[in-house]
Amino acid sequence: MELLFIGSSTTAVQALLAGDVDLVYSAAGAVIDANLAGADLTMVGCQYDTGQTSFFTTAPVASVTALKGKAVGVSRFGAFSDFVARYVLKKNGLQPIKDVALLQVGGTREIIAGMQKNLVQGGAISLPLSLQARKLGFRELLTTATLELPFDYGCLIVKNSQVRTRREELKKILRATIAAYDLAIQEPVLAKKAIGKYTRTTDSETLDATYKENVKDYALRIPYVSPAGLSSIVDFRADTTPEAKKLVIEKMFDNSLLQEIQKEMTPNK
Repeated sequence: MELLFIGSSTTAVQALLAGDVDLVYSAAGAVIDANLAGADLTMVGCQYDTGQTSFFTTAPVASVTALKGKAVGVSRFGAFSDFVARYVLKKNGLQPIKDVALLQVGGTREIIAGMQKNLVQGGAISLPLSLQARKLGFRELLTTATLELPFDYGCLIVKNSQVRTRREELKKILRATIAAYDLAIQEPVLAKKAIGKYTRTTDSETLDATYKENVKDYALRIPYVSPAGLSSIVDFRADTTPEAKKLVIEKMFDNSLLQEIQKEMTPNK
């Protein structure tokens, strides 16, 4: 298998639809957006069913409800940081836009800069930049554990027809994904070396935190797609694109390949 880095999920999906690649690794939102536009994509697995991030505020803001009348920074509307901000506000009885302004600032570094200048008073900040946010003295009101955010990502996305025509090939990829998880758990030094290679960092604090959260704590050994994680993204899309509510959740994923693989596994696995 040849791995290709494509920086945009939209571009990656276009390559999949054109037949230039056979499979895309991305968040479930890529399937939702593509199928809204008429595609027929499905997910055969997702390595994560929980959104991993922290929600920070400036020091004077001691609670989410205290953000009323203030502003939260997001990278751009529709992005993960926007999803998290709206989820957090709604969960605490606040209406995005009406009660709390959402400002597009461009990226996570810009969210941090905006908080330093008090242009925004909160925002979602993920690893590794959450380490910097803590050192700057921002309040980490919510962590991945306390957010409890259903969110499917790290998903293996294919054309729906491939589930039938290339079933055994896809099962080989899923078996390899499970084997890679097992190896990462058994050999953390090797796993951190791989993380460092692809994130281009040698900082031990970053590598330790990334391994703990992205592998040990939240990666799924058997990467079943979570209907709850998919539904929450559909609901988010429906805020701006009502047609998203017409999508049939069950048609956007197929866990049958993983179910077959799990039946093949020996009891001790």
